[in-house]
Amino acid sequence: MEDNSRRTRILFFRQGSFSHINDRVAGWLREQFPNHRLVEIDVLKDVIRPSRAVCHISASLAFLSYLPRIAAGCRDFRDLFYRTPFLFRAIRKIIAQKYGGLAATTLFSIQTQSLYDAGIDGLPHFLYTDHTHLANLRYPGSSREQLFSPRWIELETSIYHRANANLVMSEFIRDSLIEDYHCPPSQIEIVGAAPNLPAPDLLPDNDGYSNRTILFVGVDWERKGGPLVVEAFRKVREQLPDARLIIAGSNPVVDLPNVEVAGRVSLSEISRLLLRSSILALPSLKEPQGVNAIESLMHRIPVVASRIGALPEMVKDRKTGIIVPPNDVAALAAALIELLSDPALCRQLGEAGREDALARYSSAAVSRRMGDAIRSRISSASLA
Repeated sequence: MEDNSRRTRILFFRQGSFSHINDRVAGWLREQFPNHRLVEIDVLKDVIRPSRAVCHISASLAFLSYLPRIAAGCRDFRDLFYRTPFLFRAIRKIIAQKYGGLAATTLFSIQTQSLYDAGIDGLPHFLYTDHTHLANLRYPGSSREQLFSPRWIELETSIYHRANANLVMSEFIRDSLIEDYHCPPSQIEIVGAAPNLPAPDLLPDNDGYSNRTILFVGVDWERKGGPLVVEAFRKVREQLPDARLIIAGSNPVVDLPNVEVAGRVSLSEISRLLLRSSILALPSLKEPQGVNAIESLMHRIPVVASRIGALPEMVKDRKTGIIVPPNDVAALAAALIELLSDPALCRQLGEAGREDALARYSSAAVSRRMGDAIRSRISSASLA
């Protein structure tokens, strides 16, 4: 058996903060593999930017390849920048040249997101993700015309098949990998996702769930269903004139009474707003994960969410919240009115939600599942 006692490091390929997920993953890896040194590599800063030629060529190709999207008003060029075959191949080549020599002394490598392939030949490699590109076709109103180039999707597919295991956050993404990318189920592990906020010891300060306050949290106003919440709130106030709506994360102009627009706020302020609320409204139109729902449940606040993506996995209908059809203002308003009118039901769902979320989505639980999934695919000699 090969002696891997010199494999003393782990390579973690990341890109930016990824909604705070990357920092948590780094913590889990240190927790699960305390005898190994974690080397964090930012793909944008450490791999792409040092090569000006790669940056310029990739930006030009992205502009030319996705010109119709740009002309149609695509506001995130960074999303397009990563979706060219040229950059995909360039990242693989640079990583192999720059870090391939570390393989003999590395236990495994892992990356978050499937924007590139950071795998090094001969080194066990893992992927942790909350999305696939083709999962977008599972949302109402989506079409293949909205996808990136077929060649890029072929390369994305190769990421999943080359990985020793795809560690995913939800059944929704597991199903996409199996059905859309034809990955064998044995190559996929659901490890879940943990919230950005710790579960507070404080009880909600919402007058026993009778203050009739709805909270919406979302930076991406349209995708998270912000306009739907506003329209539903109009209907809510027809029956419950004292109902209140707090909007955090976005700064829309809303001309309605009893609406507070908090805008971009800190994580600690989100926690305070949750404890002040009776319900979280999350009627997303696209939602691969929706960590806000987990955070709300851990704060004992029930969630009204759309039947989209992973949300029905996190919010158990009529047990920890209410699931409504997507893009249905009437159903959303009815669910909000029902809960705001029944503080005892809110409390029941909130208590059940905290217990369920702590069991399934605590940082300790996700960390343990990730560690177990990786260890099960690495020989005992490698862990010596």
